[in-house]
Amino acid sequence: MAGFWAVNATACASSYVPPSKLGPARQETSWPVYLGTPRHDACVAESLNADPRLLWRADVGRAVRGSPAIGETVLVVGVADRAVALVDRATGQALWRTRVAGTVQGGPLLESDRVYVATEAAPDAKLYALRLRDGQPIWSTRTESVVAPLALDGDTLYAGTETGVMLRLETDAGKIAWRRPLGGAIRAAPVPTPDGIAAATTADTLYLLDRATGAVRARLATPGAVLAGPALDGSRLYLGTTSGRLLAIELPALTVAWDLAAGDAVFGAPAVARDTVYALARNGTLWVIPARQPAAARSFALAIAATAGPTPLASGVLVASVSGEVLLVDRGSGAAAWRVQLDGPIEQPPLVRDGQLVVIGGRGDIQAYR
Repeated sequence: MAGFWAVNATACASSYVPPSKLGPARQETSWPVYLGTPRHDACVAESLNADPRLLWRADVGRAVRGSPAIGETVLVVGVADRAVALVDRATGQALWRTRVAGTVQGGPLLESDRVYVATEAAPDAKLYALRLRDGQPIWSTRTESVVAPLALDGDTLYAGTETGVMLRLETDAGKIAWRRPLGGAIRAAPVPTPDGIAAATTADTLYLLDRATGAVRARLATPGAVLAGPALDGSRLYLGTTSGRLLAIELPALTVAWDLAAGDAVFGAPAVARDTVYALARNGTLWVIPARQPAAARSFALAIAATAGPTPLASGVLVASVSGEVLLVDRGSGAAAWRVQLDGPIEQPPLVRDGQLVVIGGRGDIQAYR
């Protein structure tokens, strides 16, 4: 078993091909968790032009998978044909591509001068640290298949596997500090909280694990599976389930503060912007819920089908559909202030940085609007 969970930096580096173009040495803004922040509110201060136009379209491989990590000048994506690519945000030009052992299903993370990614089992499951400037592997560690997004917390990396094992790794060299088997597959991003690591499984269970040892501190049966990372707001987690429930969970006891019927399954991640929770059900119902007054929740039927979560902006809420529509919705009325049609399905939330909208289209291409 020790050999299976081993760090393998030498074999990783041997397949490395130097890039034709270099990226920046570092980015000042990190992207340490799924959608950029624990609240999933990385775009909350952003606005879009009244009528955004296509800035560029990039095809960096067979298909981009997972949500991108966005820095000041670049974005990083995982590609279905077993690669990670660094893209210039101004032009859409691919700066480098690095081959990895499998598809990066959960998307990458970005921290200063490094990129972290994990791969599925086919043909080989590994977790990597790559150098931002050139994609050079710093280390790689063999794991079981990982399809959930990773989570970075200081010098520690957390990963959940399809076989239901939570891992804590040291970012310095990729050494596994502990591994904790849980029941059911892990498809949602783990969430580092002040009270421990929250991890949800497809066996309809939410766990809170001790940071130091991985021991289970608390567990909660959820009404359906949680397939997307919960949003963290101080001492609460907000999550959606496949049975169509939206829940607020108090830490560290994992007690239910409120439970709201969403009307359909919730596949995408909720977001917390200031004092409001945003969630999107599969039937296209956008929920706007005061975090401390759930009885005042409002909902808007958008007449779309959706599996991606919503993106709160200063100018409204971005949503995307399985048929490829991207809409900017007025949070007061639910009316669409702007929309564009792409190839569907769109499986990850649209993201905005510095007024630039980034969307992963249904064919796995990257499109930027301004």
